[in-house]
Amino acid sequence: MIKFFRKIRYDLMEKNKTGKYFKYAIGEIVLVVIGILIALQINNWNTHRIERSKEDSYLVNLKQDLNNQMQMIERNLSGEEFIYNSLTKVKSNFEKYKKFRAVKEDIVLISSMNDRYTFTITSPSYTELLSTGNLDLITDKTFKTEMVKYYEDLELTSQVIQNNNDHKDNVVNPMALSILEIIGGSEPESVYKGLTSTFDNYETPAEVMAIIKTNISKPENQLILLNMIRFRRMVAHTHIIRLKLAKVQTEKLLNLLQLNNK
Repeated sequence: MIKFFRKIRYDLMEKNKTGKYFKYAIGEIVLVVIGILIALQINNWNTHRIERSKEDSYLVNLKQDLNNQMQMIERNLSGEEFIYNSLTKVKSNFEKYKKFRAVKEDIVLISSMNDRYTFTITSPSYTELLSTGNLDLITDKTFKTEMVKYYEDLELTSQVIQNNNDHKDNVVNPMALSILEIIGGSEPESVYKGLTSTFDNYETPAEVMAIIKTNISKPENQLILLNMIRFRRMVAHTHIIRLKLAKVQTEKLLNLLQLNNK
C-alpha cells in the first residue's frame, strides 16, 4: 500500500503536476490523521471497557466486604448491648438493695463486665483500591466520597474499641480477677468458671457461697466492683454509639451500591 501511494507521488512529480501533488499529499496526510484518530478511539474504547469491567468487579467485592462488615458490626453491637443491659440491671439492684448481693443473679450480671468483643475491619477491596491507585475507577462520585469517609470513620471506631479493650484487659480485668479470687476463696477457678454465661448450669457449693457472702459485703470490695461496673457500662455505651453509627453508614453504602446495579 505504501509503495502504491509512493508511485502515485512520483508520477505526479514527473509530470509536473505540482498542484495535484500537493492536493494528494494533503489528502494522504488527512487519511493518516483519520487512521490515527480511529486507532486512538478504538484504544480508548478498549481501555474504557477494561476499566468498567474492573469497576464492576470492585463493586461486587465491595458489596461482599460491606455485608461481612455488617455481620461483624451486628455481632459486636449485640454483645455490647448485652453487657450494657446486664450492668444496668446489676447497678439497679445495687441501688435498690444498697449493696451487691451474694446471689446468682448479681454474680452473673457482674461477670459480664469481663466480656470483650474485638472489632475487625473487613476492607480488602478498599485497601486494594488505595494501594493500586485504582480508586478513580469508581465513577460514582457520591459513592466514592461516602466510601472514603466510611472507612475513615470505621478506622476511628476500631481504634476506640481497641483502646478501651486494652485498658479493660490491662487494668479492669486484673482488678476483676482479684475480686473474683477473693470471692472464690480456695476455689477461684471454679467460681470464675461459674461467672460465665454457663453459670446457670453451675451449682456453687454452699461453703463457697458463704465465702462470697462474707467477702462481697466488705465495703472496699463493694466500692471496687461498683467503680468497675460504672466504667465498663460507660465503655459499652460508647461502643454501642459507634457501632450504631457504623451500621447506619454500612446500610447507606449498600443502598448506594444497589442503585449502581440498577
